[in-house]
Amino acid sequence: MSYITQTVDEFFIKLDKMQRDLDKFSQNLDRRSEQIPSLLKTFEQTVFTASGKKISGNNAVERAAQKSLDNMRAVVESWRDKIEADRKGKQFIAKNEKFLVVMVFGAVKAGKSTLGNFFAGKNFLNAPFDNRYKQISKPIFETEESGRDTGGIETDSSGDTWFKEGHVDTTGAIQFFTLSGLRWIDSPGTGAVGKSGDSKDMTALVEEYLRYTDMCIFLMNSGSPGLQDDMRYIQKLSRDGQDALIVITRSDKNKAVILRDENGNKQRGSVLVPKDDATRKLQEDDICKRVKEEYPEVDVQKFRAISTSTALACEAVNEQSDEKFRDSGLDKLMQILGDKVSDNAIARKQENPRRLLNGFVDTIVDDLKNFDSDLDEMTAAVEKYKADMKRLTTLIVSNVSREVRSEISSRAIDWNRQVNRGGKVDNETIAAAVTEILRDKLNAEINSQMRRVIEDFQSNELKTVKANISAAALEKKTVEISHTYTESYTVEREPEGIIENIRGFFGKKYYRREDETRTKTQTIDLGTNLDEFLDSLTPQVERYAKSQAETTLAELREKYFVERENFARRMRGAIDKLRGELLALKF
Repeated sequence: MSYITQTVDEFFIKLDKMQRDLDKFSQNLDRRSEQIPSLLKTFEQTVFTASGKKISGNNAVERAAQKSLDNMRAVVESWRDKIEADRKGKQFIAKNEKFLVVMVFGAVKAGKSTLGNFFAGKNFLNAPFDNRYKQISKPIFETEESGRDTGGIETDSSGDTWFKEGHVDTTGAIQFFTLSGLRWIDSPGTGAVGKSGDSKDMTALVEEYLRYTDMCIFLMNSGSPGLQDDMRYIQKLSRDGQDALIVITRSDKNKAVILRDENGNKQRGSVLVPKDDATRKLQEDDICKRVKEEYPEVDVQKFRAISTSTALACEAVNEQSDEKFRDSGLDKLMQILGDKVSDNAIARKQENPRRLLNGFVDTIVDDLKNFDSDLDEMTAAVEKYKADMKRLTTLIVSNVSREVRSEISSRAIDWNRQVNRGGKVDNETIAAAVTEILRDKLNAEINSQMRRVIEDFQSNELKTVKANISAAALEKKTVEISHTYTESYTVEREPEGIIENIRGFFGKKYYRREDETRTKTQTIDLGTNLDEFLDSLTPQVERYAKSQAETTLAELREKYFVERENFARRMRGAIDKLRGELLALKF
């Protein structure tokens, strides 16, 4: 028995064992996944009803609230698509429950269709030796979903169907054949350029079905292995917990040789030979190295690459060359694939829907983290505004005190005239006027300062609160000025002594000088006690302004954003509830 025949027989022995195992298997999709749409629907209703008043403002809180709602609505819409894709995936899994589904994918020109046709037996059916492919029914090729009219499955001159091969991205569909217990899926090239008439994006089509397969064979062209776009698929497969083989295709080259024609004449030609072992190993190791560098979390041991040449394998079968078959690397691929698919196939089939459910839950939970971030942004904006509002008190009191004193001074001129004319301005009248002035100035100043803090602040009228102002009486002010002086005058006196008496007898008069101290008082009108009156009001105005400013700002801090804060609380509650319910469903 040739090495080629032996390798194929051993491959089918493993496939047949897997088929027998899967014939006894029934995929009982867990009811957990059926609960997810209901949970998401409940959350969706919360999102669309919890926003509270219409968002129409242009401050940071309203903008953050709008952003949060827009993101939530967009993600909720995407969940509907995910639910539909999940439903489609369940149908796909159920349809293929008796087979192990292996999907081949990779960039355009990686040789996916050619490799698929080789495993389907295209070359073995015409081989010059008997083999297992000639002993079984020919695989039937079918299309699962098409996104392009060209490419796909073609029929040869013998009436047999195969994947269409070509040097351009011919494949435009998810298509497959079944070989014993193996369902081999061919796919469009990732990164394929869209064509006129395409109904699907080729890369999106691949990624959609990639999630629902039991195993992946990831092809990389030897001419450019390990491209950046290829690397992200390795990360995705690792993150999703999917088993995969990395196969470097077209690991061959043309070697110039001297050939002889049928007449024995020498002529230049070339033959296809494998790339040398060192080159192959270098490429395989380079892929592992680059994967490790780009994505350190990926276990490269699970993604060891092998080098192959389908062209060499086809020549090997046509020429019945065991050496070329070994050089092609397809023998190793058959052995590895056979071992993987036959190793506990039922466990693989059971694991797939569990992996999908866990991945679906993780996707939703990641979305919820973004919701948390949006709400954090809105809450941070609220707290910043509140902090800015709290710092306004000192500025408001200073401005209001200055403006109130100026206004009262103007009013006091009229009051002053009234008092000077003998009128009277009672304390109650003054207190009422001061209260009105104070309230108007305070209201205007608070709204003015709030508009500086909150861009679109809606004016807020202060509650009517009587200021407990005790104004000094406004009255006329006078002062008495006293002037003391001495006035001298002469008065007649009695004679003194013998001589004055004798002379007095004859008519002589005698006088004496007397001094009298007198005090004269004058009342001067100083006007009214205006300065004293204003000085007595100033500290009262400041106390009242400070008290009212603190009270009003505290109330604004508590109530101005209450709708948004309530929205954030409701949404956080709904997010935490949904997160907990989803995580409880995971395997």
